[in-house]
Amino acid sequence: MIEIFVQSRYQVDRRVIRKRVEFFLQKLSIDPAQYTVSIAIVGDRKMSQIHRRFAHKDGTTPVLSFPLSAGQLRLGEAIDKKHAQHVRETIGKDNPTLLGEIVVSYPQTLLFAADENKLVDVKIGEFIEHGLTKLLTTT
Repeated sequence: MIEIFVQSRYQVDRRVIRKRVEFFLQKLSIDPAQYTVSIAIVGDRKMSQIHRRFAHKDGTTPVLSFPLSAGQLRLGEAIDKKHAQHVRETIGKDNPTLLGEIVVSYPQTLLFAADENKLVDVKIGEFIEHGLTKLLTTT
């Protein structure tokens, strides 16, 4: 299951993200129905806070990924309380394994997409695939 949280001011097509994640996992012979991935699209201020708190680095970054930590979400309420609660309920109810959490900075994505002459949704997908690759190589 792909759980997606988007800060309200950003226009993101959740359906496109979900399909891209499912396709990426299936390409690796991983059944998306057996796993949960939490994806958050946030602003630079929130990304800077997360970057400082969890990576001990100042400033923003385009994407961060956090593998499952002792069976718990690492970011949880740092992203959004309702989203964290929903992910916990999904894991408890359906019992899919949580691969981890991916956070993408929308403003950073805009900069990279413009620089590379790509659509924003395409660049978001690339950042999410990068995060998935990190999760799959650290879990």
